[in-house]
Amino acid sequence: MPDNYRKTVFVAAILAAIVGFAAINSGQARAESTLQTVLKRGELIAGVPYDAPPSSYVDPQGNVVGYAPDVARYMAKRLGVKVKFAEVTSASRVPLLRTGRIDAEFGITTPQKVRNEVVDFTYSYIWDNGVLMVRQADSAKVEDYQNADKIIGATQGNGFIDNWKLVSPNAKFKVYRDESDVVIAVKKGEVDAYLANSFNAARFAKSGGLAISPPWKASPDSIMMRQDDSKWRNWLNWALQRMWLEGTIQKLYVKWYGIEPDFRMGDNGEIQQRVHIIGQTDDPWQPLPAGFMEQLLGDKSYALQ
Repeated sequence: MPDNYRKTVFVAAILAAIVGFAAINSGQARAESTLQTVLKRGELIAGVPYDAPPSSYVDPQGNVVGYAPDVARYMAKRLGVKVKFAEVTSASRVPLLRTGRIDAEFGITTPQKVRNEVVDFTYSYIWDNGVLMVRQADSAKVEDYQNADKIIGATQGNGFIDNWKLVSPNAKFKVYRDESDVVIAVKKGEVDAYLANSFNAARFAKSGGLAISPPWKASPDSIMMRQDDSKWRNWLNWALQRMWLEGTIQKLYVKWYGIEPDFRMGDNGEIQQRVHIIGQTDDPWQPLPAGFMEQLLGDKSYALQ
């Protein structure tokens, strides 16, 4: 075999090895869990809506407050990192998550098949009801709107739309970017009803001239994260279950919603066996500093960053 040929084969083999090694390293880099990313960064970037009280909103002083931000604050403290909040909307939450600009969305997003094709979810940590918001002079009977004559308003990405199609296949929709825009549309008569959750409906009804229908759909909401990241999803689920066992979820729920949670935590409402045991790997669970829980459950939890 000629020397030149041997040299060519040798060089090709070296190049192949280098390319293969680079590909492996690149794959490993891409495969790093968000859990490791958050720990290395020392900060949890939590996506939260700024206009969905009492779940998540910005108060008049500019503080991010609500049930979901407080859950994020607690989890960040257990991870031993700081928490940073980034605003998400119905339209932006999935793109922000998939591009890595947030680590998880602590909001009011309901798991469903279409979303599960691009993102993953934890156990449900909020359970809300779907209602219709209508003009006060109009009927508040749900069945009066389940036809092709009424125009139904909703926000972009609203999971209630698909559920409404199941009960009213011929329904007509008009979609808006923000919740406040839909409320204005109802008042102006641009739409006949707004597909809303009961918490937001009650808030907007205070502006006057609006009525709320009885619940027509239960809406379980979960923390949303990037797809195929089992370490991060496992940790978030463990955290939720531990929070449930120690009563933190229940206390935060009462703090923000004024009621005890009417749902159960875990697979089929059952807590995972031995979930209270802290794992040896991929399971950071730092002790809480003195006074943390008192402040978290108080009226100045926004200071816990």
